[in-house]
Amino acid sequence: MKQARKSPMESYLKAHPYLKETAELYLAMGKAIKAAAKPLAFPARKALAELAKGAFPVLQQFGLQAETVRTAASTLPAALAALARIPAPSKMQDALAAWAIWAKRAKAEERQAFFDNLLRQEDQEIRDFASREKLSEPILRTVGWAILAALVPDDVKSAELWEEVGWQHNYCPVCGRKPVMAQLRKEKEGRARFLACDGCHTVWPYARIGCAYCGNKDLRKMHILEPEGEESMRLDVCDVCRTYLKTYQKEGEEDVYLHDWATLHLDMIGEEKGLRKEGSVLLPSE
Repeated sequence: MKQARKSPMESYLKAHPYLKETAELYLAMGKAIKAAAKPLAFPARKALAELAKGAFPVLQQFGLQAETVRTAASTLPAALAALARIPAPSKMQDALAAWAIWAKRAKAEERQAFFDNLLRQEDQEIRDFASREKLSEPILRTVGWAILAALVPDDVKSAELWEEVGWQHNYCPVCGRKPVMAQLRKEKEGRARFLACDGCHTVWPYARIGCAYCGNKDLRKMHILEPEGEESMRLDVCDVCRTYLKTYQKEGEEDVYLHDWATLHLDMIGEEKGLRKEGSVLLPSE
């Protein structure tokens, strides 16, 4: 009897056993939140194309923003209850429990204010809220964005949609965040680059050459780091703004390689070189 073929994630974790606990935690979190937060009804493709013409992210536009914030706020208690049932480190359990207590006693407007600030990337407001209520800012950011991401339909996150629409900006067409990762895909005339959001997990096309953060296009002021033993990944470095962009160079295993947490070990290389990371939900927008 043939053995079942391992999934790309299983194969990846076998090669990177030190990521196993992190993977189990993030995957369990995602599953729990998706069970509690159902996708919203977004405008049809043609309407999304019209909304995007002004280069303004879809979820930053008033109608959808208000609906998303209201839904996320009402979903929060159920999402936190679901997360309380997954295996997690004790510090994380305590942080989730503290937030659940706050969410239970908070007014709807207070929960909405949190998600409004998160979606608008009002970092100081989020920091002040975490400090005032004695809540964990990393948990607020991680779980908050996971809830927002679950409310966005999968087809709205697809690279094909935004390639068709013609979105070519260096920020997410859905939520407006900076990219956290990139992917190179084969096309007729070479390879095209796509950027990935760590907030709502949308993927969109971007210029093949140049820094996705500061816009530098001088190749003499850019270089590539190729981590040993990681042939699928590389770090694209801008010498002008001193940032790096983790880039997946292949196709077929996007569900593994386009997760920021799956390549956290590569961030250590960037840190060792004195480079700056951008786009992570754990980092401020500026």
